[in-house]
Amino acid sequence: MAQEPIRAKIRRLYIPNALYFIVAVTQGRRPIFAKDANVDLLRQTMRRVKEIHPFAMRGYVFLPEHLHLLIQMLGSTTISEVLHSLQRNFTLNYKRAHGITRKTNLWQRGFWDHVIRDEQDLVNHFHYIHYNPVKHGYVKRPEDYAHCSYNEYVKRGWYEIGWGHVEPPELKGLEFE
Repeated sequence: MAQEPIRAKIRRLYIPNALYFIVAVTQGRRPIFAKDANVDLLRQTMRRVKEIHPFAMRGYVFLPEHLHLLIQMLGSTTISEVLHSLQRNFTLNYKRAHGITRKTNLWQRGFWDHVIRDEQDLVNHFHYIHYNPVKHGYVKRPEDYAHCSYNEYVKRGWYEIGWGHVEPPELKGLEFE
């Protein structure tokens, strides 16, 4: 009997108003988001997707070849609807912005999601998102990375400058790439 492909085995949990941690990766880890203009295009696309498929952005980091989101679903919106719309519409907008007419695949198939279970799980994922630019060597300090929600949470008093200058112990062993 033929074995079912791994993709066919993935089952997503659709929980109304749930908070999700998301990982989406570009095709071949191409560094599309190394250019600020492409990050701006991603942000514009996300704002439009949010109008169609309501969600609340709680945390994010846009790295050159992947992104992490911490988003809360609102109403009957599902995480699959949001990510499908985001990836599809970003691809269309990117092609238009760069004058590309041929078929172009910018994203790895699918995405990875995790439903936040409790307060500690939420804290761990916030830390993971905000430490990620340091972990990957893009900056020495989280506050120096522009495409991340870290500085917003510093303003709110959730983080103090100095956090993340060394790897937080609670992140040792956590991998979501």
